[in-house]
Amino acid sequence: MCAIVVPVSVQKAHGDDVSEQLTTSGYVIRSYSDSFLARTVDAVQAGNVMTFTLVFVANSVVYQRNVSMGVKFDWMNNFQNSSIANPQNTFSIYANQIATITLNYTIPNLTGQYAGLNLVPHSWVLEVWDGPANSAWSASAGCGFDDGNVVPGIACRSFNNSNALAIYSNAQATGVLDSQQASAELTSLKSSLSSVLQPPPGATNTLALMALANAEVTSGNLAYQTGNFNTAQTDYQNALNNANAAQSSLATTGGGTDTATLSSIWIESVAVLLAGIGAILVGIAGYKYLRARSKLMTGTTYTPVSAPKA
Repeated sequence: MCAIVVPVSVQKAHGDDVSEQLTTSGYVIRSYSDSFLARTVDAVQAGNVMTFTLVFVANSVVYQRNVSMGVKFDWMNNFQNSSIANPQNTFSIYANQIATITLNYTIPNLTGQYAGLNLVPHSWVLEVWDGPANSAWSASAGCGFDDGNVVPGIACRSFNNSNALAIYSNAQATGVLDSQQASAELTSLKSSLSSVLQPPPGATNTLALMALANAEVTSGNLAYQTGNFNTAQTDYQNALNNANAAQSSLATTGGGTDTATLSSIWIESVAVLLAGIGAILVGIAGYKYLRARSKLMTGTTYTPVSAPKA
């Protein structure tokens, strides 16, 4: 697993802070071109936890900031607040302090009223409120408001997702990861085989398995695009199995192939291809490559959607 944090620029000073930086994690995959939803998405699996982490850097004005934080997805009527920063128990932050506030939200399972969450893209908005201690933010005040001339300050920051949010079933999540890994392995095998002067032992069987795996990826893509996620998952799993079998069929003894060279080409090419979806561990000996599916926990950083007043 790996977490990816995208750097952000430091925001200009506000009435109560120097900057606020939001990082999210818990994704299956990010910036993925989903053929069923016909758009690029950040995907979270149903039933899993999505975590919002805010780093709040207070400015030098001496007073107590009373902060609460909440998130609202498009299927919700009200905000769900952070357990450590909510209207009943606001989070105290003082001058020049750097504070970290987290909010964990469990994505609903695809049952009952939430059964169709995976069939359409979604959005979320997260707001950070600063006002009177242990009191609710007044919705009528709006967000993006920052009265820097009042101590204690009254402020609200708003963040949202840059890509559409997708909620994946288990079949979608597993299938998408299998397809990504199978495609990366097949591309790397093709690169490896084309980089040697003499086909290594087992190459004929490897090419046959590669052709089968490619056909299964194509079949899986067609099933996924039409919403047949269970069939797509089966096709993608078969493709990954055959891609693994293809690389394993390459014998490295008695054929004149430089084992170290071929291994190096394979490892480097797969690492590059999979760099965007998670960390991988690849062993050289015995060509035991990528036997387990990569499970991702990626994150990204957001800045407020509107610039509050200085």
